[in-house]
Amino acid sequence: MKNLIIGYKRGKNKWKCLSRALRNINQKVDVVTEDFDKIKGPYDRIFTVAESLLPIQAKLEQLYGLTNISIEAADILSDKKKMDDFCIDIGLKEFIPDSVIPTKPEDLDIFKDRPFIMKPIIGSGTKEQRKFDYVSFNNKKDFLLSIGDSSFFTDNQKGFKDEKFNNRLNRYMAQEQLPDEAEVWGPYYYGTKCLFWSKGKIKRYKTIEWMSVPTSEVPIDVQDKSSYFMNTMIKKLNIKNMFFSGPDFYKWDYHLKMIDANPRIGQGLQILDDIHNHKIVSDVLLENPIRIKKQYLWKISTLKPGKIESVSDISHIKYLSKSNWDLKPGMIIPEHQHIVMGGFRQAFVIEGINESDMYKTYQTVNSQLQDCITYSTQ
Repeated sequence: MKNLIIGYKRGKNKWKCLSRALRNINQKVDVVTEDFDKIKGPYDRIFTVAESLLPIQAKLEQLYGLTNISIEAADILSDKKKMDDFCIDIGLKEFIPDSVIPTKPEDLDIFKDRPFIMKPIIGSGTKEQRKFDYVSFNNKKDFLLSIGDSSFFTDNQKGFKDEKFNNRLNRYMAQEQLPDEAEVWGPYYYGTKCLFWSKGKIKRYKTIEWMSVPTSEVPIDVQDKSSYFMNTMIKKLNIKNMFFSGPDFYKWDYHLKMIDANPRIGQGLQILDDIHNHKIVSDVLLENPIRIKKQYLWKISTLKPGKIESVSDISHIKYLSKSNWDLKPGMIIPEHQHIVMGGFRQAFVIEGINESDMYKTYQTVNSQLQDCITYSTQ
C-alpha cells in the first residue's frame, strides 16, 4: 500500500510518528510538507496531520477515487465554528458550548456576563500566534476594555488570510469558557474505536498536565456519551480511517461538554507509542488490539519564576520532553506555564504504572531541574 502524509514542517513530531509506524508494517509512505499543489499520485491512502490541510486531502481523494473524506466534511472538520454548528444540527447540541463569531459588540450578549475565550476558527491546539489567540475574558465588558475600539469587530467580519494555516480565511470565535473545576477526560480515537483515555488538568484553557489512564477509571457516562458523540459525528460526516485527538470532555455537576475534536494524530498517542517501543500506532493501523503496559504523565514543570543567569548541565535529568525549549541565560521563566506555550516551556514526560509513583518521580526530576538554574539578581 502506498501512503501519503500531508503536514507542516513544524509538525514533524506528528508526521514522523505516523510515517515510522507505516514503515514498521512494510508500507510505502511519502511525506509532503510544502508545495501541496505539486503532489503527484496516485496514493492508496492519505493521512493529514494538520486540520487546516484537510481540504487538500479531500481534493486529492476525489482525484484518486478514494472515499475517506468529502470536500464538505473536510471543510467542517477544519473549522471550529462550522464543527460546533454541524454538531448542533445533527442532534449533539447538549455537548456543545455556546459560541459566536463576533462582528459587533452585541454578538457577545450570548454569554450573559459569563466568561468566554477567543480562539481562531482555523488552527491547531492552543498556539498563541496573535494577540487574542486563546485568551480568556471574564465577560463582555472585560473584552471591550481590552480592545479599546471597534476595529476588532470590523476586522473579524472581513476575516484574515492565515499563512501559517494554508492561507485559509480565518476569524475569531468567542466560545463559552468551561470551568476550571471540571473533570477533563480526553479520549483518542481511530475511526469509531476508542484507543485509550487520558485525564487533564486545565486552567482557563491552558493545559498543565495530561495523564493516560486505564479505561476503568473513566466514568461510565463519559465513556458512553463519548462513544455516542463520535459514532454520530463520524456517521453523519461519512469519514473513514481518521485519527482523532479528543474531543476533550468537561464534566461538572450534571453537565458534559466537549471541545477540540482534533481530526489528526495527537501528542498523547505519540507519547504512548514512544514508551511502547513504537508498536502502538503500527498495531492501530493494522487494526490489531493494542497492548498498553504502562502509562504516562505529561506535566509542565513548576520552576521558580525569574530571569536565568546560568544553567548547569542537565543531561542527567530523565524524562525531559522532546518539545522543550532550550534553557539559556537571559530567558525569563514565567510564573505560569502550559504544555504547548511558546517563548518558554519545560515539561516532563514520565512513564510508569502507578499514578502516585509517577507524581513522586515528577517531584524528583522537577527539583533536579530547579537545582541546575541560577537566577539573575539584577
